[in-house]
Formats: sequence, C-alpha cells, structure tokens
Amino acid sequence: MLRDFVSNATLLIATFSIMGVLFKDKPLRLSSPLPSKLYWGLFFGVLGNILMLFSIEINTGIIADLRHLAIVIAAAFGGFIPAIIASVIIAIGRVILFGFSHAAILPSIGALLIGLVCGAISPLRLSRTLKAFVMNLCALLILSIIFFIKIDDLHTLKTLLTIHYLISLIGGFIAYHFFVFVVDSNETQYKLKETEERFRLIAEYSSDMITMHNEKAEYIYISPAVKEVIHYEYPELLGKRIEDFIHPDDIEETKESFETALSDGGAESTYRYRSSFGDYIWIESTLKSVHFEEDGSKRVIIVSRNITDRKLTQQKLQEANELLNRLSYMDGLTGIANRRYFDETLEKEWTNCLSSNSPLTLMMFDIDYFKKYNDTYGHLTGDFCLQLIAQTIKDQITGNSDFTFYRYGGEEFALILPSTIISDGIKVAQHIQETIQSLHIPHSSSEIADNVTLSIGLGTIVPTSSTKPQALIQRADSALYLSKTKGRNTIST
Repeated sequence: MLRDFVSNATLLIATFSIMGVLFKDKPLRLSSPLPSKLYWGLFFGVLGNILMLFSIEINTGIIADLRHLAIVIAAAFGGFIPAIIASVIIAIGRVILFGFSHAAILPSIGALLIGLVCGAISPLRLSRTLKAFVMNLCALLILSIIFFIKIDDLHTLKTLLTIHYLISLIGGFIAYHFFVFVVDSNETQYKLKETEERFRLIAEYSSDMITMHNEKAEYIYISPAVKEVIHYEYPELLGKRIEDFIHPDDIEETKESFETALSDGGAESTYRYRSSFGDYIWIESTLKSVHFEEDGSKRVIIVSRNITDRKLTQQKLQEANELLNRLSYMDGLTGIANRRYFDETLEKEWTNCLSSNSPLTLMMFDIDYFKKYNDTYGHLTGDFCLQLIAQTIKDQITGNSDFTFYRYGGEEFALILPSTIISDGIKVAQHIQETIQSLHIPHSSSEIADNVTLSIGLGTIVPTSSTKPQALIQRADSALYLSKTKGRNTIST
C-alpha cells in the first residue's frame, strides 16, 4: 500500500510539473480566461483517470485512489468551470475504463457531485488553502457515502475509510503545496517575461535612449534610439564603457553619478557625450540601479536624451542676461560704469576696508567750464569730449584692477581707490590731470586755459562702524568744490 501511495504521489508531482511547463503562459486563476480554464480542466480530468489506473490496494479486493484530488485542485485554483470539466471527464473515464455497470455508475455520480460541490465552494471568500482543505473533506464525505452504499462489512468499511482519509489528507497536502509551487513559479516567470516584453516595447519605441550597464559601466543593452540620440549603431557601443565617450571635463562627475546610482538606487547627470561625428552633444540622463538576486549583481538602467538645443538656448539666455546686467551698470554715452554701479561698488569696498581696517579714497572730478564748451562747440562735440576723456582715463587705470572708474553725472566723474592713502591718491590725480592736458582738446571759451582741464577733489576715510559711505562722498565733493573756488584746474583734499 505504501508503495502504491508513493507511486500516486510521484504521479501527481510529475503530472503537475508537466502541466506547469505546458501551460506556463496560461496560468490557472479564478480570473483566468475561459480557454485557459478549459485546457486545465481537460488535463485535470485526464489526471484523474490516470490516478484511477494507479489505484492503491488497501486489502485484498479493496482499493482506493486519489482521483478526487484532481477535482479539488482544479476547483481551488481555477473555480467552477475546470472543476466541472475534470469531474465530467473522470465520470466518463470511470465507465469507459471499468465498463458500464452498477458498480461504475455510483462512482461516476460521486465524481460529478464532487465537481459540483467543489465548484460551489470555490467563490467563497476564504483563503485558497482553507478552501482546498474544505473541498477535500467534502469530497471524502461524498466518497464515504458511496463506500457505505457499496460495502456491507463494517470492519472492512472502517478500515477503508480510515486509510482512505489518511492517504487523501496526506496526498492532498502534498498535491496542493506542490501545485502552489508550480503556479508561483509560472507566475514569477510570466511576470518576468511580461516585464521584459514591456521593457523591450518601451525601449524600442521610446524617443529617449535606454541603456543597461553592468557594474563596470559597460554597455550590455542599447535601445534603437541610440541612432537618433548619439548617432551610433548598436554594435559600436556594446561592451564599451561610458567614460570612453564622455568629455574629459565631465568624466569625474559622470563616474560619481554612476556610483551613486549603484549605492543609493538612483541619480541624475548632465554631461557632454562624443557622437559618432566626433562632436560633443549635451546629454541629460536618469540612472536607476536594479538588483539581480540570481547572482547578486547589479545593473544600472539609464534613460538619456539629447538636450543640446536646450543647453544652447540656456547659454544664449545666460549670455543675454549677463549682457543686460552689464548694460544696466554701464553709462550709455561713455561706456564706463554708471552711477548705479558706483553706489553698489562703494558699499562693497566700504565693507571690505572696514573688515581690513584699510583706508578708502574717493576721487571726484569734472571738466572745467563744460557748459561753455557745449555752447561753443555744440553738444555732439561735447559728447565726443566726454567719451575721449572717459576712455583715456579708463585706459590709464586698467593696470590696477582694484580701481574702478565711473561717470557720476553730466561732466562729473568718480574714481574709487580701495586701500589707498591720500598721498597715493594725489599722485593718481596728478597723473590723470597731466594726461588729459596732454590731449590738447581745444577749449577757447575756458577762462583758465586754451585746452580742456579738470578740477579734482579727493577724500580719504578709514571706515568705522559708526560712519557711512556718504561721509566719504561728502568729503570728496567738498574737496572738488574747493578746487573750483580756488580757480579750477587744481587738486584739493
């Protein structure tokens, strides 16, 4: 008997394995489509007939089998339809295999009843394991009734029922859990295949380039969009490392992004990539790592797009903003810094000198009798005079990057000299005055010279927390006023 039971258990396991392979793309669920349920019901019916042929001998002339387990498993996993189909095939098989007789009719009716009962239990909101157990008990109850009808000897009946319940419960436990293993394995493979197909579909039709890399950053998969994004053919990249194509200035940043994706699961990166034409294009990538449990390795999937046009637009916009910013600080006539930039720079240099306890010198000067110059030569010539003087002084101080030169307003100019004492400021002022005189710009209406001259005033302060930049402006402006009252073309402090 034990040998027969082991044979039946082995038969169940082998059959389930074969069914799992045959129907790996047609998983058996309560929600499975009708064709799948028909296929499974048919094969469970065939299995039930095979189990009848490999019956278990309990005593001489007394046999039992596990055919009902085929119906129970079909109902527990697939519901009413596969259970009914399996029970009908088993009922017909009982008659065909053992002949049409009173002894064959009763087990056939029993198989149909088991199918109906198990099918009725399958929609109940119970766990699948509990439903299978209840179905098995109900099937055993129906078989027990049949045994009561067919067997008159109580001792034989008691022995048969005891052993039959035992082998059915043990066989049911083995059959159910092995079929769970088969179903779960198929589900995993089906989902993996479905995921791979979805990934391939997305990758092949996506306008973004999708690539997969091993832990060495080597290409192991490249989507067809590679031709459009970076103008390479698939074989040209396969097996090569990303960094072989990255701009030298972006390699380190790109490596860090890849390592971050491996360790933290994701990263983003923007870099320049060398196309097949030899030029560099801007690429924006999103990186995501995937762990493969089979061998413990990781893969990094990268979704990339060409953002060269966007990058160029950004650069042009940035250049335009920088130009607008420069223009907002530039005097439109002379091309030097304007009053707005003067105010901001004076605040900044005041703070710097306050921190370093250094002197800050401000020079203010204007063109002597410039109104008469405009009246004599006209405003266009007056504008040219302002431009010439501004450019000449700007060229003169270019060697000292700490000095900044401004048009303060009208014909008045200012020069900020950080960390400069008054004596050094006077030397700069004398040099400027001499340089302008050397230009020999005619000024016939001037009351002090035949050429254009400058009146200059200087103020120097070591900033403190109790003083403000306006004090320096007032000091330099007062010195300029003093130069004018002293007869112009002079330097005052």
